[in-house]
Amino acid sequence: MYQESVSPAGVDGYRSMAFSDRIRKLCNDGSRPAAVTRRATIREALRALGHARISLPGLACDKVVEAAMAHNPDIFQLIEGNGLPPGSMPFLAYLPLTSDGARALIEGRFKGSAPDLALVCRGDEVPSAIYIWLIFAPAAFGPTVKALAPFLGRLSPDGCPLFTRAVTGHTAKLFPAMGFVAAQSVYPSAPRDLLSLPPLSGFPVFGIDHRRGSGEIEVGVARTVEDLLKAFSVRAATYISEQECPYEEEFDGNDFCATHLIGRIDGEPAGCIRIRFFADFVKLERLAVRKEYRTSRLAFRLVREAIGYCRRKGYRRAYGHSRVDLTRFWGLFGFKPLSDRSSFAFSNVEYVELEADLGIDPNPIVIGANPYILIRPEGDWDSPGPLDRSAARCGFPKSAALEPERHCKGRSAAAVPVR
Repeated sequence: MYQESVSPAGVDGYRSMAFSDRIRKLCNDGSRPAAVTRRATIREALRALGHARISLPGLACDKVVEAAMAHNPDIFQLIEGNGLPPGSMPFLAYLPLTSDGARALIEGRFKGSAPDLALVCRGDEVPSAIYIWLIFAPAAFGPTVKALAPFLGRLSPDGCPLFTRAVTGHTAKLFPAMGFVAAQSVYPSAPRDLLSLPPLSGFPVFGIDHRRGSGEIEVGVARTVEDLLKAFSVRAATYISEQECPYEEEFDGNDFCATHLIGRIDGEPAGCIRIRFFADFVKLERLAVRKEYRTSRLAFRLVREAIGYCRRKGYRRAYGHSRVDLTRFWGLFGFKPLSDRSSFAFSNVEYVELEADLGIDPNPIVIGANPYILIRPEGDWDSPGPLDRSAARCGFPKSAALEPERHCKGRSAAAVPVR
């Protein structure tokens, strides 16, 4: 349930990728792009590279760039137009990767200094991932990023992961501010210096092992003791095993006064999230995905399902604690740090407080609705439950279980107090 903070028309190519609010606001400032992208000739590309090498020695040699451009002429884009400093010569050099190329990159087998062109898409192919070879924009970051939005939109209309490396101290700060995270946090085999930014649909699984199944994701409410044990096992594997969290801190006494969602991939318990309810807000917590499933979209599905579940129950505000390095992930769902609160720590991890406006569900569960809805299995309110069938068995005339929802006279869903 990602809520766009800016107009999709203004974001263009960035609307399907999880760029930070800083980038989205920059691309939606209301002004027309002063600069545009243009495919470079080989001669222009080598000239721009020569200019870049003055401040960035060690870039790929000319022969490598020439070979890559012969394979795909679009991989070197010049940035031109008004608003650029004189003599700046900004450009984007990128490598659009096939699925095999993306897998090689996250396994540390792809060399940017001498790329295997069999792993690079040709001009008429849609990439599975994009490796940003170099963005060179001295004193022209804003116009360059804005100019690249429509180009990325054409290159990957549905979005795909972006990968890059920070080669200077400036880019080491810039890329995280744009929304990039350490690729190793998602793909454990990735090189330590590799950074990645996902599409809004989540990080894809490259080269999925079909012997393990199709990767089908299911998310549902934990209703049985066995379901709870599955959720506890996922959390133990994630927090106690990986993060060395003490047992009494992970299982904190709140598990039996909360709702748990369990996520399965091909039927295997793979992730979970816990929801606790307060007077006028809900708290989302204990989101966990097993290490071997972190390249799936399960974490995104768990959060979306949790938010939808809370909205259906009538809640409009959500609260949570995020690791300081994961606030961007929660920002995809509308969560924002509380501006007047400082960070805090527990279990040897630093956290910040977040809050989100969940909006209003068009069909919340309220007093005055069909009474059978409130006695159906939790989270499965739109399907007849055991007590619906009980009413029919008892011969109740014109069972309300079979009638449309009704609200009490004068009490619409919006007028009922949120609890």
